[in-house]
Amino acid sequence: MALFIGTHHIQLDSTDSTNNYARELLSSQKPTEGTVISATEQRSGRGQMGNGWEAAPGKNLTISLILYPVFLAADKQFFLNMAISLGVKDFCEEVLKEEVRIKWPNDIYYGNKKLAGILIENSISGSSLSSSIAGIGININQESFSPALPNPVSFVQITQQHHSLEELQPLLHNYLEKYYLQLRQGHYNFLDKAYTVALYRYQQTSEFIHKDKRFKGEITGVAKDGKLLVESGGKEHRFMFKEVEYVL
Repeated sequence: MALFIGTHHIQLDSTDSTNNYARELLSSQKPTEGTVISATEQRSGRGQMGNGWEAAPGKNLTISLILYPVFLAADKQFFLNMAISLGVKDFCEEVLKEEVRIKWPNDIYYGNKKLAGILIENSISGSSLSSSIAGIGININQESFSPALPNPVSFVQITQQHHSLEELQPLLHNYLEKYYLQLRQGHYNFLDKAYTVALYRYQQTSEFIHKDKRFKGEITGVAKDGKLLVESGGKEHRFMFKEVEYVL
C-alpha cells in the first residue's frame, strides 16, 4: 500500500479531462498531496503539446495525480518527469513481465508501440515548484483503436487477457510513490541514470527528423533541462521537445 499517493481518491464517472478537473480543484482548495482523480470516461483527454488522448470508457487507467514538490527548484523540474515516467515504466513491466522503454520525454513504449502517455503540468512560485498535476493514461483493456492513431498498443493486446483496473491502480500508486520519494530525498543521480538507461533507442543508431531533414544519430542521454542529447556526425546536438522526431 502506498503511504500517501491514492489515499485520497476521487472517482468520476465522466469528465472532459482529469487534469482539467485537478486544476479546477487546485484553484478552489488545497487537496491532500497524493490525491488521485480517475475517470471511467475521459471525453477530451490531453497529451503533450495539445495532442489528444483516446481512451475507450471503462477500459483503461486514466488518472491525474496532485503533488506539491515545493522542494524542487524550477530548473530541476525535469526530474519530476523522470520520476513519474519511471514509476509508470516499472508498473507496466511488473504487470506485463516484459521490458518497456521510455520514449523521450515521457511516453511508454512496448517495442515500437505506444502503451502509455504522461502529461505533467507544473505551477511555479519564485524559483521552486508549488504544485504539479501528473496526468497518466495507460492502455489496459482496449482491444481496438482509431486508425488515425499511429502505433497504440494495450495490455490486453500484449497478454491476450483482460486485467482488473481496480486491482491495477493501487499497484500504479505504489510505483509512482517509490520514485517520487526518491525525488523528494534528492536522489537526482539515481533518477538520471535509471531514466537514461530506460530510454527508447538509447545508444542505438537511429533515424530522426529535424526541420524536415532526416539524419542518423545516437541518443546519449538527457540534459538536466530535459533536452534530448543526440550524437551525430561527431557532434552532440541538444533538442527541445517537438524539435526532433523519431523515425519509427
